[in-house]
Amino acid sequence: MDINTGDILFQLFMMAFLAAIVVVAFMVAKGVQNRRIQQRKYDKQIEEKLDQIIEKMDQTPK
Repeated sequence: MDINTGDILFQLFMMAFLAAIVVVAFMVAKGVQNRRIQQRKYDKQIEEKLDQIIEKMDQTPK
């Protein structure tokens, strides 16, 4: 089996390419997770505001 410099460079570039794909996949997954956390916080804030409005409506004399 004859291995030359071109084969070694090709293997190195393939490994770097695969490593880059893995890193990008982790970054995307982390971004999606952070977006979900932010959305939950936003939803909770809206829910609290709606609860406050409902409480005010219940307290007003009829």
